[in-house]
Amino acid sequence: MNTSSAPRLAALGLLLLSVITATAQVDVTSKAKVRVSITPLSGAQGAAATQVLTKDLVRTLLIDPVPASGAGFVVTGTADANGVTGQLTSGGQVLVSKTYSGDWRHATHQFADDITLATTGVVGFATSRVAFISSQTGQKELYVMDIDGANIKQLTQDKTISNGPAWSHNGKMIAYTSYKSGYPDVYLIKLDAGTRTRIAFFPGINSGPSFSPDDSKIALTLSKDGNPEIYVMPVTGGSPDRLTRTRGAETSPSWSNTGDQIVYSSDERGAPQLFVVPSNGGEPSKLSTGSAFNTEPSWSPDGKKIAYTLRQGGFQIGVYDVNERTGKTVSTGSGEDPSWTRNSRHLVYASGGSLYILDSVTKLSMRLENGLKNCTEPAVGQ
Repeated sequence: MNTSSAPRLAALGLLLLSVITATAQVDVTSKAKVRVSITPLSGAQGAAATQVLTKDLVRTLLIDPVPASGAGFVVTGTADANGVTGQLTSGGQVLVSKTYSGDWRHATHQFADDITLATTGVVGFATSRVAFISSQTGQKELYVMDIDGANIKQLTQDKTISNGPAWSHNGKMIAYTSYKSGYPDVYLIKLDAGTRTRIAFFPGINSGPSFSPDDSKIALTLSKDGNPEIYVMPVTGGSPDRLTRTRGAETSPSWSNTGDQIVYSSDERGAPQLFVVPSNGGEPSKLSTGSAFNTEPSWSPDGKKIAYTLRQGGFQIGVYDVNERTGKTVSTGSGEDPSWTRNSRHLVYASGGSLYILDSVTKLSMRLENGLKNCTEPAVGQ
């Protein structure tokens, strides 16, 4: 073969693969789900991995796993203590063929995410983790878990109130508020090192930390100058820069994906509403969501949407379209404390002491089982 033609042939192969994948994907804007046949995985961990994989795909709210030979998409593979080797085929075409090394459970989650992307075009979230608050011990403590409810770990034993956890974008840190000192202060946990540092302990309220996209700064609420306002400060602590100046209370900041804007909730005009302010200072602007009570905003990773809690009878989950400048209710029951998964489509939220996953397009949801009671304030690690 002429070696000069190799790059062109390689490019053609990639183009054909993308065409095959795009053709195989199914429209997932309706409640109709993609049917995927799962042949039980072989190997020492095959049975357990098959169960985890099936539940991962169900949790997407986009895929309906069915027994072998029951659909056009077919999953096969093997799993042992060293990882998972998996294949996804459709009509004789190989859509996924990969070996995932390491812990078999995490490897299975990776396989599930690749299946989700190949069959629906939507980025999967099976490898994500969730930080949240639970009063399982009788006190509000901070926990983390895999999004399937496995590998639960209690991070604090402060025997007081913990709230408002937030993940860093690199997944290595969690900031949260604790009354450990007797006052609301912000702490930073470095997960790999197992260390905790108090980084904001000014007089008054220190709460609601949110990481900037590069994880170098946090936005938070401070009342050190009298009124609860939004500030920005280095993630390691230090002197904060004040962004808002109102007669109301400003809470729950969340950064845009570009880092140049921060959305927050303010009651300066009566009932709490959402506002956006430049992260380096400037004039805030109000968002017209169409509802009279809006709190706990969460800016999506792609920057196109802002999820929030609204009051419509009870509490519900709303989504504001940044380009269309309109808001809509996406929950069908009660819900609050929304947090985006990495695909900017699915949300984790709290309702009635439990955590749920929600597809913001179809409005389908399901409970995330973890065996703990009174779970609130979820934050998804991307």
